[in-house]
Amino acid sequence: MATVIVSQTPLRVSLFGGGTDLADYYRLHGGAVLSIAINKYIHVMVRPRWDGDIVVNHWMQERVRRVEDIQHGIVRECLSTAGISGGFEVACTSDAPAGGSGLGTSSALTVGLLRALFTYQGRSCDRAELAELACHIEINLLGEPIGKQDQYAAAFGGCREYRFNPDGDVAVQDVAISPECERELYRHVAVFYTGRTRQASEILRDQKAKIPARMEQLHELKTNVVTGRKLLELGDLKQLGILLHESWQQKKKLSEKIHDRELDSVYDRARGAGAYGGKLLGAGGGGFFLFICPPERRPALRAALSGLRELPLRIDRLGSSILLRS
Repeated sequence: MATVIVSQTPLRVSLFGGGTDLADYYRLHGGAVLSIAINKYIHVMVRPRWDGDIVVNHWMQERVRRVEDIQHGIVRECLSTAGISGGFEVACTSDAPAGGSGLGTSSALTVGLLRALFTYQGRSCDRAELAELACHIEINLLGEPIGKQDQYAAAFGGCREYRFNPDGDVAVQDVAISPECERELYRHVAVFYTGRTRQASEILRDQKAKIPARMEQLHELKTNVVTGRKLLELGDLKQLGILLHESWQQKKKLSEKIHDRELDSVYDRARGAGAYGGKLLGAGGGGFFLFICPPERRPALRAALSGLRELPLRIDRLGSSILLRS
């Protein structure tokens, strides 16, 4: 058994198809999501302790003797699933606000903790198995009203299209972006933090309840995945931004909790400054805005959103991986 393990698991930005990865939709019609793993990470450290205690460091510290006494649901269920009983320490850090950022932090934590625990035990687990086990923990064991895209993006990394089949199977397809297109993507994409986090579960519960009445919007969001992938591979960032704007108008119809006057004001200011389009990442309601903007309009965009902190990013190619094994 290893002494110290550190895993690194990427967060993600979801471009198109969010909402169609919910089981209430994909089990009827099949879902699709286009997303990009980014170079912002959850890091998890696992190491043994001599005293038999279980110590967990996240936004607070917990010290217990039994796994079932851990308050943090994801940590508790990951440890229980891995079958580790005591005498170890877990520390979790995040490059983004934990919980409610829209970057998939909770699922990245689940994937990254499982990766670290299995490596600590000397066990192997491929990326699809890792993603599915994380889905099982969050959706089935913890009862979160979430979809399956975040766990797959965290496990696989890169820019990918995920197809969620009615039988529960997930097809993972790499999106071919040339180096030139990737450079243009970095010049056009801007991400800003609204300063607000929110409970995604509340928004997603409302969204799930309204799925039967929002099929038209969900079908459109899924169709945008195919178009968006083609535009991304062609490097047509202007049309990609316009499609993102159209998709955001459809996404807002899924639940009134996704946006409000303050968030709409931010979006309108960005568009007024020259952004082709954008969206709130994740479930909405706060977190990070992603915009696609012509490079020459970036100074105007930053001025229009001067009260918001910008998040620089690049594509992560590795997915969940082990940084340290000693």
